[in-house]
Amino acid sequence: MTVSRRTTLQWIAAAATLPLPGWAASAAAAATGAPPPFAVVDWPRAVPEPPAARGYGRDPKLTEPSVPWPLTFDRAQRATIDLLGDMILPEDTVSPGAGKLGVGAFIDEWISAPYPVQRADRARVLAGLTWLDAQSRALHRQGFAALTVPQRAALLDALTVATPSPGMVEPVAFMDRLRNLFVLGFYTLPEGKADMGYIGDQPTEGPYPGPSPEALAHLDAALRGLKLSPEMARG
Repeated sequence: MTVSRRTTLQWIAAAATLPLPGWAASAAAAATGAPPPFAVVDWPRAVPEPPAARGYGRDPKLTEPSVPWPLTFDRAQRATIDLLGDMILPEDTVSPGAGKLGVGAFIDEWISAPYPVQRADRARVLAGLTWLDAQSRALHRQGFAALTVPQRAALLDALTVATPSPGMVEPVAFMDRLRNLFVLGFYTLPEGKADMGYIGDQPTEGPYPGPSPEALAHLDAALRGLKLSPEMARG
């Protein structure tokens, strides 16, 4: 699916307002698990430096997004990202897979932005794609995109462990971050919102019934956790 850059920039504006959990490779190294069933290739030492680029500036017009920075992925990298998207969030009865929906374009825009979080994600994602191809060639003599479906699935299974062995800390961190970005992008799309049953603001006919008892109980508990009086807050 081809997505315009104006769309992906609006997408980023929405996604940037949501929390995106981080990953500390050193934390994963503290608890190590069994090694994968193959010899692990080395993690790339470096990735190409990003080109000089400007950001939105101090007063961006997010409703009329411009295109202030160059994109990162080449055609082969984007094809691999789209494959991974359809594996991480596959097609179901509600929506197509994340790759077919164009979430890869969102990730490309995200990692190309000249801000610290996005620059860190760029380094991790590019190194991860390089590693994935190198590991695929070591195992099957061809890049990841050329593998069979079972071969790709087996390699990804090795990247979803909770406690990676020392040689797999960085690859697992890469996949965790990439999965996070796919979920972030997917659920800011209309298809993602439909998938989780989000309907947005809806008019209520007749007198407003007010919040449900369950919602009020949740609010009261949150207020007490902040050492605030629910009665005073409602007043």
